[in-house]
Amino acid sequence: MASMQDDSIISRFLFRLDGSKENDEFFTRRREREKAVAYSGTPMKVGPGWIPDLVEVSFDQTNAVCRLTLIELEATDILARASCRKYLPEPSSAVVQGFVNYLDAVITQCRVTADPRVGAFQELRDMLDGHVSIAVCTAGALRSSVDFLEEYSLLDQPGRLTTPSVQPVASSQEFVFRGNVSLSREETDGLRRTVRILHAVVMGHDHSSGTLKSWRNLRQKPLDMAVSKARQRFVELYKLLSSKTGSGMRIDCDRLAEEIATLWSESPHFRFTSAQAAEVVREFVPVSMRFAEHELMRTVFKAAHSILETEAI
Repeated sequence: MASMQDDSIISRFLFRLDGSKENDEFFTRRREREKAVAYSGTPMKVGPGWIPDLVEVSFDQTNAVCRLTLIELEATDILARASCRKYLPEPSSAVVQGFVNYLDAVITQCRVTADPRVGAFQELRDMLDGHVSIAVCTAGALRSSVDFLEEYSLLDQPGRLTTPSVQPVASSQEFVFRGNVSLSREETDGLRRTVRILHAVVMGHDHSSGTLKSWRNLRQKPLDMAVSKARQRFVELYKLLSSKTGSGMRIDCDRLAEEIATLWSESPHFRFTSAQAAEVVREFVPVSMRFAEHELMRTVFKAAHSILETEAI
C-alpha cells in the first residue's frame, strides 16, 4: 500500500456506515470518482445516536489539513438538506474522537481478516494523531447522484463555510401557487397528492409503514373524509379532490390556501395562516411529485415534516 508521503499519495477515504441497499449507487460512484480507499460494515454514532450514511475523509498533505465530512443521503433534495443540518450543533472534538474510535475498530477488524487495506487505515490513524488541522463538516446528497447538494462546517468551526455543490432549482421549474391558475393533469395530480400528504402530517395521521402506492390506494383518506363532511365550506378543496378530469383543471389557489388553513386550524400540532399554508404547498408540490410509487411513507412524511416545521407559526 502506497505511503502518504510518496508520489502515489492516498488522500481520500470513504466509510459506509449504513448498509442499506438504496445507498449502493452513491457509495459506488463516489468511491470510484474520488479514487477513495473505501470500507463498509461498521456503524458509528454521532450525538444522540444518529448514524450518518457515510463518512468521507480527505487529507491535504501540503497544508497538513484533514477534512472529515458526515454525509446524509436522501431521496429528495429538501430532505437531504434537512438531514445533514442536524449535525451542525455537534461538538467537532466529539465527532473526531468518535471517528478515531470507529477507525480503531475498523483497523482491528482488518487485522483479524488480513484485509490489505489495513496499512492505509493505519496511516490515516497515525495522521489523525499528528499535528494536523481537522475540519469537521456535514453534507447532504441525493442517493441517485454523486455530488453534494450542500456542505457545511459545524457551528463551532473557525471560519465556517457553506459550500453548495448543486445549483438551486431554476425558477421555471417551481410550482406557481397564487391567484387563478390552469394546471396540467400532472400538476393537478401532484397538487392533490401534496395536500393529502401534508394534511396527514398536520393532523397526526402520519403513521403508515407502507409505500406511497399502498397509502394512495387507501379507501378512507383523512383529508377526503374531512372535506366530504363540509363540502360547502371547502368548495375548492372538494373540487380538487373529486376531480376526475384527464386534462387538468383551473384552481383558485388563494381560496384553496384559505380553506386549507381553516381545516388545519383544528390541528393539535401546527398553526398556519393562509399565506403560510400556500407557501408550504408551493414548496412541497415539486418534492411530492418526485417520489416514486415504491417510496416508503416514513420517508415521504419526513420530507413533509421538514417543510411544515419551517413554515408553521
